[in-house]
Amino acid sequence: MDLLKIKDPAFLKDMTIPEMEELAAEIRKFLIESTSVTGGHIGPNLGVVELTIALHHAFTSPSDKFIWDVGHQSYVHKILTGRADKFDTLRQQGGLDGFPKRKESPHDVFETGHSSTSLSAAAGMAIARDIKNEHFHVVPIIGDGALTGGMALEALNHIGDMGKEVIVILNDNNMSIAPNVGAMHNMLGKLRTSGKFKRAKKDLEAAMKKIPTAGDKIAGFAERSKR
Repeated sequence: MDLLKIKDPAFLKDMTIPEMEELAAEIRKFLIESTSVTGGHIGPNLGVVELTIALHHAFTSPSDKFIWDVGHQSYVHKILTGRADKFDTLRQQGGLDGFPKRKESPHDVFETGHSSTSLSAAAGMAIARDIKNEHFHVVPIIGDGALTGGMALEALNHIGDMGKEVIVILNDNNMSIAPNVGAMHNMLGKLRTSGKFKRAKKDLEAAMKKIPTAGDKIAGFAERSKR
């Protein structure tokens, strides 16, 4: 696929999983080649390629609102919303911004730079949506590092208390600028490495592989989904 010809993410709705996997590989190659010239946040974006494709496949932007916590992980989102042809100007004066920018695209609904702000923005958007009797999904994407921030925890508490529909995507990749600390980080780490979780995963994989013909494919798909 020619990434430079993408105008909006609607084409993803009809793509198969193998086609989306091929698209992910093309996006990774494009990101590495383009940022090797312009510079930019390559690591965070290589880590959210499949996640971003899945979001645009499952939801409908800009009707549904994606709020990126720490906006430097939005490069893939920018590619899928028709801005790949501007990546040679990334982070240059008058060029493509390294973060979500509302003036750039209707798909950028909140301008994020610092971490831990997405859930507060999501809470506000959900409240405004319901007051205006509108119907769309509010989808903040936050990492496990940003989730340890006080603003994020307060917002999460508020969202749960007010009962508004907000779909929080936790990008639990055990990565951040500095080592994560605190009870939230420790809890997520224990969940990832718990014996019960590993045993349940192993038992489920074994059960799926016993299904005739399709078992290995189902198990493989489940493993990719978990990752």
